[in-house]
Amino acid sequence: MAEITPRYEFRVWGQALGHLRDRLAQRGAVSRTESSEETYLVSAHSDRCNAKIRNHLMDIKLLVGTYRELEQWQPVLKAEFPLTQSQVAVQLFPRLELAAPPLSRPQYAIDELLNEVVGTHPQIAVVKVCKHRVQFSVDGCQAEFASTMIGGVARETVAVESIEAQAVVQLIRALGIDGAPNISYVRAIKQVLGR
Repeated sequence: MAEITPRYEFRVWGQALGHLRDRLAQRGAVSRTESSEETYLVSAHSDRCNAKIRNHLMDIKLLVGTYRELEQWQPVLKAEFPLTQSQVAVQLFPRLELAAPPLSRPQYAIDELLNEVVGTHPQIAVVKVCKHRVQFSVDGCQAEFASTMIGGVARETVAVESIEAQAVVQLIRALGIDGAPNISYVRAIKQVLGR
């Protein structure tokens, strides 16, 4: 995957965040809406790896830094299935901060990865997340409002991201969410699971 500039992100969660969706709509334009079913691979040993399967792709980004209340995430892998044994052993497991188990196949389809490798690993939670996202372009940032279902638990989330930290800081201040806890998907999933 080509090198992509890390993005600063701020994300809040709640039961009813429609007022924030309305504020985003007042400030900017809707750029996209979509619904998806995603599978997150959540490591018991790390909150720094966001690994998910979406649209038949293995998508991994890493938390590489912080600035004030923002988190800086770097995309490191976006690969089509089947994944090679090397991708599983060298790119997935180290980023989950886990040792790879013995791998018997030269490559892994989604079901093979989930059923034979990560789904049987005691330190990985395989979590289905359903999302309906509305994405906005606002004040030099990308923002989203999402209704989610995480392991059967409904939550709403609003996120603001940009390669420019100050743009994110200004928009979250304008939305009135600066000072709220910044909680990534990984940490939100762990909260829902009680981990």
